[in-house]
Amino acid sequence: MRSMMSSSLVSSTTVSLVSTMATCPPSVKTFSLGELEKATDNFSFKRVLGEGGFGRVYHGNLEGGLEAAIKLLTREDQNGDREFIAEVEMLSRLHHRNLVKLIGICIEGRARCLVYEIVRNGSVESHLHGMIHKNSFAFYPCICGLSCVHSIPRLAYLHEDSNPRVIHRDFKASNVLLEDDFTPKVSDFGLAREASEGSQHISTRVMGTFGYVAPEYAMTGHLLVKSDVYSYGVVLLELLSGRKPNLVTWARPLLATREGLERLVDPSLGEKYDFGDMAKVAAIASMCVHPEVSQRPFMGEVVQALKLIYNDAEEACEDLQPSSATPRRRRRRAGIGRGPCAPSVTGRPSQG
Repeated sequence: MRSMMSSSLVSSTTVSLVSTMATCPPSVKTFSLGELEKATDNFSFKRVLGEGGFGRVYHGNLEGGLEAAIKLLTREDQNGDREFIAEVEMLSRLHHRNLVKLIGICIEGRARCLVYEIVRNGSVESHLHGMIHKNSFAFYPCICGLSCVHSIPRLAYLHEDSNPRVIHRDFKASNVLLEDDFTPKVSDFGLAREASEGSQHISTRVMGTFGYVAPEYAMTGHLLVKSDVYSYGVVLLELLSGRKPNLVTWARPLLATREGLERLVDPSLGEKYDFGDMAKVAAIASMCVHPEVSQRPFMGEVVQALKLIYNDAEEACEDLQPSSATPRRRRRRAGIGRGPCAPSVTGRPSQG
């Protein structure tokens, strides 16, 4: 009986993989395993960009000079195939300039690979907790939390405007990749699920990353769009505090007072931030990680709140600029000053 069931599952997965390949849009290319082995020097460890629960990501040089990030799935089980199918289907249907673009796929023998556009500047996690120094002058706006206004419309798009509406289910600092000008791109849709209509939950096996998973989802398996809101709140707290994600219990009492906020803020920032703006971002983070789902805002509301803070801060910075400074429109077109008070090389907010 078990053998028959296992055979049926394998057969079902094979059919799903074949149908997945058939429904890929023309923009998603099918690669051979040989092409990807050549592009990554046979998946050399020296080429590893990162590693997740379902596979390693390698830097690849494809024919024609195109660079790519190539994920080789390492889980040879039904869950691995499910995540592969889910990611291909989601990224084939979702199109936004701030979602990582799927270039191609490979299904050959037992090999499963996903080929993405390469995003060169690491992730929010690597800048906060990894090898890239978080006091880099260019990353200062991200640390102060206000440049998150550039990444949350992507979650709001998934929740409210995409077709289908999507719950990411694994939003975290390592899944927010950064371009050279620190424009963020949301990645890793292997756990994503279509959102149900209205406020109904989806009952599903609990997945995700410890520290980011919303309490109601962890305890009941009931997944809601506001489960992603909780995860976003954790990322905001990471940006504010410089701490790793298992921090909500520690942070929650500190969010209630000025003294607590001063303890919460990453001490390595010194005085290189505006306390008023930081307090406003902390208040939004506090609402996002509220233990009661009904008390959390929707992502669209978070977008509007952070935009107000961001715009106010940017206007205040412009007031400090001398009249000879580069006009705002030209600065933006050149990719300069994406965060408020874009810092100088010393790491301090630039004043001209």
